[in-house]
Parts: sequence; structure tokens; C-alpha cells
Amino acid sequence: MNLQQSDPEFFTIMENFTKEVDSKTTLLDNKQKQLIKIVSLVTQQSKALLAEQIKNAISSGLTAIEIKEAIYQCAPYSGFPRTVDAIYLANDILEQNNIVLPLEKQSTVTQQTRFDKGLTAQTTIFGNAMKAVANGENTLNPAYYLITNCFGDYYTRNGLDLQTREMLTLCILINLGTENQIKAHISGNSNMGRSKAFLEEIIYQCLPYAGYPRTLNALSCLKEVLPD
Repeated sequence: MNLQQSDPEFFTIMENFTKEVDSKTTLLDNKQKQLIKIVSLVTQQSKALLAEQIKNAISSGLTAIEIKEAIYQCAPYSGFPRTVDAIYLANDILEQNNIVLPLEKQSTVTQQTRFDKGLTAQTTIFGNAMKAVANGENTLNPAYYLITNCFGDYYTRNGLDLQTREMLTLCILINLGTENQIKAHISGNSNMGRSKAFLEEIIYQCLPYAGYPRTLNALSCLKEVLPD
């Protein structure tokens, strides 16, 4: 028995509210909304809703690569366990839709180039000041791992452009409720050309998944970083 059958009143509330939010976030296109939903559900570890969302994304015209790349983008923020569970779930659905795995390779880096290309991606979003904390390729510190792994292994991949990846990162962080990182990536998205109105819609698009406390905190972060 599915949720609509077992809990029809709750299902109706959830469906109506999600559709209402969709209808009022007019600056986001359908693909952006679909991707935001995917990363939100991965971050929230919601297998049942994620399965439905992946099916909806396929029906809406998103490619298997776009879906998988959105899931991969969650890994440096949500961690490997949540991401791997989501990958297994997505693989089952893709195979049910006669999509052959593995998909075409999207990586653009090697073990030797991931630092330099990661730093390029990071400075493209956050500016050249990030070079000051790079501290060399062999330094064991968070800055090194951010450059090589977070930016080098993920942001440099094909399948989604840099602006989209930065948008999705903000959505992941909103769902996690990590305010310091939310502020940083509001700035990053602004640097990538996103308006305050667009970022506000991103935050509201996460509301059905993140809940009110995290959404309100994110709106406060937006007001602090980009005051009127």
C-alpha cells in the first residue's frame, strides 16, 4: 500500500504544498527544480521520495547523466554513505528504464591534475583570495582536501556546468542547515551571476524538504550576505 492509499490526507497536504512552492518559484526552470529536489532528497536520506523524484526527473526530460551528477555532487557535503545509498537507488531505476550502466565517463581530471583544476574551479567561484590558503599540493589540511576532492573531483566534472553545481551545493547546505557554509555559498552563487531574488527562490524550493527552521535560517543568511 502506497502513501496515497494509506495516508491520503497527509499525501494531499504534501502534494499540494510542493506544487504550490513550485508554482511560486518562477525564476527557476523545470530542470533546476528537478535537480534541487534530487539533491534535497539525497541529503535528507529519503529513499521513497527520492525514487519517485528520479522517475519524475526522467519523465521531465532530464538525462541519466544529469541525475547521476546531481547525486554525485552531494558526496562532499552529505558524505559518502548517503550518496552511495542514493546511487544504488538511482541505478535500479535507470536500469528499469533500460539505461545501460555505467554511464559515459564525466571526469576531466587525473590524480596529477585534480589540485590545479580544482583550484581553478574554486577561484572561479570565490576569487583569487582562495589561492592564499592553498598551501601547496601535499599539505594535510582542510584547504587541500577542499581543492583536490570537493572542487577537483566534483566541480570539474562534465554533465552539469559550474554554475549549476554551485547552485546545487547551496541547496545541499540549506538541507543540512550549516549556516557558515550557506553564507559562503550564497556569496559563491552571487559571484556566479545569481541574483538575490533567484537565491531566495532556491531557498524556498528547498522548504518542503528542509523544513521551516532550516529554511528561515537560510533566508536570514541571505539577508546578511546580500542586504537590501
